[in-house]
Amino acid sequence: MNQKEFVQKSDEMLKYMSIEELRKCLHNIARKTPEKKRASFLQLLEDCCNQNDREDNEREGTSRYKRLVPDEKVKEKLNDIKISFAQLQDGELFLLAQGYEDYSNGYWSSEWIWEFEDNKGIGRIIEDAVLFAHDCMNDCRYEEAVEIFKLVMDTEILVEDEDAGDSFELGLEEMVDEKLVGVNLKVLALDVLYSNYQLQTPAQRVSVLYSYFTYPYFEEIHIEDIFSIGREELKDTDTFMQLWIDFLMQQSCEVSSRLLKEGSLYYKGTEGLLEVARKGYKKHPSVYLATILEYEKTHDYEKMKQIGKEALDRIERNLILRCEIALKTAQASSCLNDKELMKKCWYEAFYSNSTITNYLRLFTDAEMISEYKDLAEKRIERLIVTDNHCDQHMTETAINSVTDIQYKYLCFFSGHFDLTKSWCMEQKKPLGWSGSFIGYGVDLLLLYLYKDQNLRKASKKIAARVANRMGFDESKNLVFMKENSVFETEVSRQKSEEIFWNIFCLWKVNYTITIDDMSSLIKWLESVIDKRIDGIIGGKHRGKYNDIALLAAALGEVKESSGVQMAKKIVIDNYLKKYPRHSAFRGALKEYND
Repeated sequence: MNQKEFVQKSDEMLKYMSIEELRKCLHNIARKTPEKKRASFLQLLEDCCNQNDREDNEREGTSRYKRLVPDEKVKEKLNDIKISFAQLQDGELFLLAQGYEDYSNGYWSSEWIWEFEDNKGIGRIIEDAVLFAHDCMNDCRYEEAVEIFKLVMDTEILVEDEDAGDSFELGLEEMVDEKLVGVNLKVLALDVLYSNYQLQTPAQRVSVLYSYFTYPYFEEIHIEDIFSIGREELKDTDTFMQLWIDFLMQQSCEVSSRLLKEGSLYYKGTEGLLEVARKGYKKHPSVYLATILEYEKTHDYEKMKQIGKEALDRIERNLILRCEIALKTAQASSCLNDKELMKKCWYEAFYSNSTITNYLRLFTDAEMISEYKDLAEKRIERLIVTDNHCDQHMTETAINSVTDIQYKYLCFFSGHFDLTKSWCMEQKKPLGWSGSFIGYGVDLLLLYLYKDQNLRKASKKIAARVANRMGFDESKNLVFMKENSVFETEVSRQKSEEIFWNIFCLWKVNYTITIDDMSSLIKWLESVIDKRIDGIIGGKHRGKYNDIALLAAALGEVKESSGVQMAKKIVIDNYLKKYPRHSAFRGALKEYND
């Protein structure tokens, strides 16, 4: 229950309580109030007792609540704070620091460490300022509170390097991280927002509050949290929330998207969230997804399905986020036994986010394959290949694209085995595979050529490596690949590897090659792996011995699955004879003896 629902429910119950019942209620609240909150509770009672005086003050334009700190004391303290911060800004007050390199995590993962010395009491100056700003806020002195908060948040502290003679600056968040200042940044953030809400005019309030969310320590702050702090209840919150939502709908960033979803849900509930999704989906398509997830909490699959279909029709097909909507709509459709829509959503998920996992999902159903296989292959041909793939996937309006490696994977899985081989052959030498496609391509071809349903020791490791490289274990909704399974969002690594191999076998029957082509590929792989082994052992790259032993054993298992009796033993024995003095390599080979 959010704060708004809680207050509404409380008001409804209080309305029907007698004076005696209210007294008993407050008595019980007082009895259960912890010691550190008792002063605030008594202040609350005192404020409530002076209701008539506050109404008179409001009419006269003065403070609603009795101020606890004398004006002269406030003026004097504020002046002292300004003087101290002027000295900080001018560099008259500064920190000293000494730096050194920390190798505690190993030589290759060293970290530069600073040790600070605060002889000037800067940490105490900042802590006292924050505490006084909080007191000003609770004394309804919002102008003074905002002025102090601005000084605290914007002042950079000068640091002198004692050894090098250089200098640098630390902001508030860095001072807290270095434990130079004991300030709760979440409490400070809420105080800042509350004070500004009270100080600013309704016309300025929204933009001023939003500007504070550029500070990193505001990233987990929820705007509705400010409604439950401070002595004075905030006025005109409904008007503010509507203006807040309207303003956020015009912004285009992840922060505004988060605040928009939270604010809409708080203000008008799930139906209000849907209303905002329909108005603002071009800039904030994730609001549609948030709405679907809210209905999922109540297992309202019919509503999920309806909203999902609407969203898929409206949102640009190239947006990656649309994939999540498609998968959630597929989930709802499955629960409602609408298999046709479920399959269509699977294809739309791949169209919008062309991952290998989303592609392979299409091969779990025979009807799905006949209807969507050709469309999916054409989609692969038109994909955008980019080096900025990761950067572009970080926003809700990110466009579908793939890396060069992902594109080559998809070409393999769409049956372009000759292309896969030719990309591998671009690597002319048996060494230097790191960063080249050949390592990926050889593994893929070994799995493709493996004919048995059940994996053996080496092939199982190759399959696990392929699944891991593709990020298969990190993919959502892998259970969509298993018939009659419950819907989950996460699966264990072991389970994901099992799902991968099952779907790989289903996929493979749709892309067959001739026996002659298969024999040719096996011979080519045998030559590549043999040269790789010679190169690794000849160069004494002991760190790669386990890897080349795995390739040799996997090749043997492939040949054996094709009908060559004792093939793995023959391959292993040949290398044992060829390298009688390389005990580490021999030991790695023997691990794969059945």
